[in-house]
Order: sequence, then C-alpha cells, then structure tokens
Amino acid sequence: MSAVMNESLPDADAKAVKPVSVSKVPRAPHRRWRSGDVMGIAWLHGTMQATVFHRQAADRSWTSPAPVRELEEFEAALNEALRALEFRGAEVFLVLEHEQFVHQAEYAPAFSDSAARAYLRGRVERYEKEHDPVLWISQRTVSARQEAAFFLHLLPAAFYGRLNGYLQARRLDLTRILPLAVPLQLILGAGSTPPDQPVLVVAEAGDATTLMVGRPSGELVFARTMLARWDSDSERIAVEVNRSLLYAKQQFGTVVEHIQLLGTVTEKAQADVRAKCGPNKDVTVRSTSVADWLQSVARLSLRHPVNLVAGFVGRKRRQRFLRHAILAGCWLGFGLMTLDAWSRAGDTAEQSRHLGRLRASQAELNTERNNLEQRNAVVNRQNELVRQAVDQRLPAVPARFLAYLGSIRPAEMQLNDVSTKWEPATEKWTFRLEGQIEGDDDVSRESLAAFQKLLVKSPWRARFNDAVRTVMPAPGASPENPPAQRFGVEGGLFEE
Repeated sequence: MSAVMNESLPDADAKAVKPVSVSKVPRAPHRRWRSGDVMGIAWLHGTMQATVFHRQAADRSWTSPAPVRELEEFEAALNEALRALEFRGAEVFLVLEHEQFVHQAEYAPAFSDSAARAYLRGRVERYEKEHDPVLWISQRTVSARQEAAFFLHLLPAAFYGRLNGYLQARRLDLTRILPLAVPLQLILGAGSTPPDQPVLVVAEAGDATTLMVGRPSGELVFARTMLARWDSDSERIAVEVNRSLLYAKQQFGTVVEHIQLLGTVTEKAQADVRAKCGPNKDVTVRSTSVADWLQSVARLSLRHPVNLVAGFVGRKRRQRFLRHAILAGCWLGFGLMTLDAWSRAGDTAEQSRHLGRLRASQAELNTERNNLEQRNAVVNRQNELVRQAVDQRLPAVPARFLAYLGSIRPAEMQLNDVSTKWEPATEKWTFRLEGQIEGDDDVSRESLAAFQKLLVKSPWRARFNDAVRTVMPAPGASPENPPAQRFGVEGGLFEE
C-alpha cells in the first residue's frame, strides 16, 4: 500500500469553508489539563462507533443507538459520545465511509511519479469544475496495464469544514481521516493467508457492504461498496462476490481462492456465498468488529500515505510550533529585559553609594586637585624651556665647517682666521676665510682656485663672492723665507 500524493485542503478551499454553529455542550478540558488519550471514530454509512485508546490500547467504547447519516446527526452523536466516554484528550481520528466520500479508480502515466502526480491533479481539477472543491489523496493499486493504477479518495471541502468545525468547537484536533480500505488491509495482513495469495474481503459497514481484493503483503487490487446488508440481502451480496471474483480474473489476471467474511455473518449468508462462488473457494468467517478496525488504525502514524489531512495537520502543527517559538522568544525577551532592569537598578544603587563617598571626600579631593594643578604648571614651564632651548639652538655648523676645511686644506695653505655665522635677516650661513699660501702669485692663485672649487662641489655647497676676494704678497720675504701670498675670501653656505 502506497501513495504518490498527499494533498490537504488548499488555501482557496480553506477560505471557502465557513464557520458553523454548534450546540452548547460541555467542552473538553483546556490543553494543560488534558490526558494523552486518543479517540477513534468509525462513521460508516449510517452507523457511528467511538473508542477511546489509552497508549494505543482500547479502553472504552460507545456505539450510537440511532442512525447517523447527516452532519447534524453526527454532531449530536459526538456530544453523546463525549459525555458517555468522558473523553479528556485532544486527538481524534476518523475512519469514514459516507456518500459524500467518493472513491474513484484512475490510471496515470507510469514512467515517473511526477507525471502521475500531474495527471491525477488534472483529474481532480476537472472533478472540482463539475462539483465542488475537495480534499483528496491517491492510493496506488495493482495494475494489469502499462499505466499506474490509483484510487482517488475525494471528500468535499465544505463537508470537511463543517466536520472539523464541530470538533474544533469542542477543542478536539482531527489528525487522521482514512477510508475503510486502510483498516481492512491491516486486518488482512494480520490473518494466516500466505502474503502472496490474493484474498477477497467482504465487510459490512453500516448500511453498506465493502468488497476488497488485496494481498496480505499490503497490495490493493480493487475495492467497491454496495448498499446491502447480510441480514436482508445476503443473496445479492453473494452474487456481487462472485462477480468480483470474475472481475479480478478478467481485468487483473488474478485468481482469488480465499474469501474472508468479516463480522457477524449468518449461516444463510455463508451458504449463499459458497453456492454462488463454488465449492473450490476457501470461504472463512473472521469475527472482527469495528473496534478491531479502529485498533489497527490507532497504531498508524499521522504521516500515513492515505491520511486525507496529513498535509493540513502538518501545516497546522508547524504553525503551532511557530506560535510557541514566538511566545517562548517573547518570554525570553521579557526575562532578559527584567534581568537588565534589575542589573541597571543594582548599578544605579552602587553608583549612588560611590557618589556619596565622593561627596564625603570632596574637600580632600579638591586640595589634591589644586596640588596637582600647581605641579602640572611647574612641569609645563620646564617643558617649555626645554623646548625653546632645543628648537631655537643653532646647529653646530661653524665647528663642523672648520673641521671640513682642515680635512681638505692643501699642505702649502695656512688658515689664520675662519669666521662662520648665521644671518637672521637673510636666514643664511655666511663665512670668511683669511690665510696665506706659500708660492708666487700665480701658484697661489691656482691653489686658491682649486680650494674654492672643492668647497663649491662639497656638501656645504659654498658660493664665493669674487668681488671681495683678495690675494696679495705676504710681507717679510727673504732668501731664508720663501715667498708667500696672503688671501681673503667670503661667501655663503648651502646655496642653491
């Protein structure tokens, strides 16, 4: 048993479902005080039975004494069931067979699940154009063709809206809606028939009888429902059982040798079935009841592939989880805000105490502040003097220039006077050199010119004022004293 599509109520259909008025009944307790019990309801063609399950075990049951065919009758029966069973849980599941609940056989392309899903969706849309919006689910069946075979279970959205409204008004959550074929398949799998042997199951469901051919392994061949009962139309049911055997053989190539009659079956009904189907068929009676069917469904997951409202319930639970998460976030935010306010209040009290201590020692602190200000004033004055001494002190140009002159002076030259000074008016360094050179006039002039050229090309970038350059013979020349020339030059340093 499998399904390729699990569609819940679309948004457009949800808007079309109008709230219904319900009679005043004692509502179920608030969620906080509810138990974990689950109530299963079997509404099968005019009959209704409710069973309460505690930890998936049947605890107590109730059966409606009056026929339940319309939604208004269902509401009244639900009220009686809640009173009789004293149900304090929240979850309800429904096994439904009703004239509004349509089961339609369809064939779809088998080359991919997406193609089959698209085809089935198109068939449902065509059905909705001819009727009304529906909730639907597809159930895969055995196919004798190349196409994939499905059962489409179609329930009008308006019918579901009113049904769900009755339950919501009593604080009940409808978590599963399943066709009768699902518990019948589960009952079939619990029998002693080999898993690969097909079985025809005949089950009375209220005013109707359901005939289903399947395998205990879970494969469903087909199912059909007829308005007849064992106690009044046993011969007609026997004829339909024989026709179902022939249909399974002709359409699916399936020879059914085992026939199971479920429920309370009279001797006459058994004889009619054996007479119509022949003596070679294995006809057995299994004493199962509606309570057994509900018990088998109670163990199923909410995500069962044939659950008509699985998607809707999942969406509802996600929304509930989101609401709870938002509520928890709000409470967490409120707690953090309270903690922050408490922390701020503690900080404010501590700051107030600290302010009081400061005010108590205000005179002492003011005295200390005045002492510090005086000390800072003294330090600032000292720093200013140091800055002025460092910034306004002239660099050691004269000493370094004199050392440089001594390094490049030729041996025949003698410096008698060297003057280097800073001119604030022009913001330049000037110098004057006086001395003498041994030799005659020509030799002295050449030696002086070479010396000047070295200064010009040196890092000192000297520039000479030729207008004030003087070269003259030195007095006191004699055979014992060779001739010498006195000179005097002026210029500037660091010239461009």
